[in-house]
Amino acid sequence: MKYIKRTLALTMLSTILCSSYAQADTLRMGHIKDTNSIIITSMNAMTKKVAGDYVNYTLYVNDKVMINQQPYYRVQVTPDINNAIGYVAADDLVIRPVKDAAKPDTTLQLSASTKVYSVPEGTDRQIIDRAPKGESVTVYQSLQVGDTLYHEITRTTGLTGWIKASYNAPKPVTKKSEIKYAVSQEQKVSKPAEPSIKKPVTKTEIKATPIAGARMVTASLEDAYKAQMRLTPRPQTSNGIKWYNAPKTAILEAMDTGKLAADSINRYQFLNLTEPQGLSVEQLNYLLQGKGILEGRGQAFKVASERYGINEIYLISHALLETGEGTSELAQGKKVKGADKKKKYYNMFGIGAFDKHAVKYGAQYAANVGWDTPDKAIIGGAKFIATGYLSESQNTLYKMRWNPDAPGQTQYATDIHWAHANARYLVQFYQQLGLEGTHFDFVQYSK
Repeated sequence: MKYIKRTLALTMLSTILCSSYAQADTLRMGHIKDTNSIIITSMNAMTKKVAGDYVNYTLYVNDKVMINQQPYYRVQVTPDINNAIGYVAADDLVIRPVKDAAKPDTTLQLSASTKVYSVPEGTDRQIIDRAPKGESVTVYQSLQVGDTLYHEITRTTGLTGWIKASYNAPKPVTKKSEIKYAVSQEQKVSKPAEPSIKKPVTKTEIKATPIAGARMVTASLEDAYKAQMRLTPRPQTSNGIKWYNAPKTAILEAMDTGKLAADSINRYQFLNLTEPQGLSVEQLNYLLQGKGILEGRGQAFKVASERYGINEIYLISHALLETGEGTSELAQGKKVKGADKKKKYYNMFGIGAFDKHAVKYGAQYAANVGWDTPDKAIIGGAKFIATGYLSESQNTLYKMRWNPDAPGQTQYATDIHWAHANARYLVQFYQQLGLEGTHFDFVQYSK
């Protein structure tokens, strides 16, 4: 019996939020001024750390709070609230406003060799690729950060990121900015409908897109969707500021295997995860550079991969997603009441981290199974995933999230974009290593 129910709205959320705070009127980008600036990681416990290497990164800045009668902002390494690193005093931040801007045509030809960043206004530490002059890229959205325009693009290789516009920024659209996960065109999430408006369901909305050669499951897409809606909580999505029940259209798009399989990034949701890639420790450490407490732990991931028969690139991707790239409180280790007072306990995959008390329960689970070192948490977490999911025919990201053979049962997350976020990491890492996924397990909902 599976007794662990996970969602992405957990680890950092319950740690750094308190009952009274004011949301910022818009999401911003920013930089921490000094390596000795203080980051408050828990307002309840008033735990702190110095900014250190975070000064070299562009961060997402949103919720404004008052601490000791001084204004602070929450800072994050990605648009996802789960990747928050804590609160920084307003005086210690350089903040730039973010505005929606009119984007150019869907396809843009680059006039020069162009750096691709993981975030708009990224630093050299956040360069993930370089696109050559003359390449045509797909533009999904445009944002003006301060006085500079950036485009979210996808290269012909499938890699998605942000580039700086080479011409003057168009006039910003006068509407409140929303920054979401950088997702593919098919997975753009619409705003939730007003409660008073009920859009009628039509057959065309719940008809699965066919996939040639895919294995057919018993459930229809409509049946699978209804199973999700019977869950508590229901499928979730985030606008980068808060989590809420995902609208029907977004859920169906995230579940439609045919559309996902046709996308160069989302097809990696169907990569078979039970096949180790045989990478060296050096290659794994290359992927872990700058990843907080996970940096330099390639040997642990290699052991976990070989011992439990899991794709090691996936293990790294999953751990980075769950720990805010090695920076979350659970990843850094936490002492547990009733356990050995001299030890901290680590959790790299958010296992046992129930939504409302994620850090407390995640740390307690780690203590119960003896994960008192980061390596034990990596290897032990891999065992949990292998025995709890991969060995029970949930051998892909899509199956872990949606479980199409038994919709609504034993699902790893409630975030509708959990599998997509993992797939993006996979694609990026495969490209960095010059590799390509070869074994996919596509599924098709019945008619």
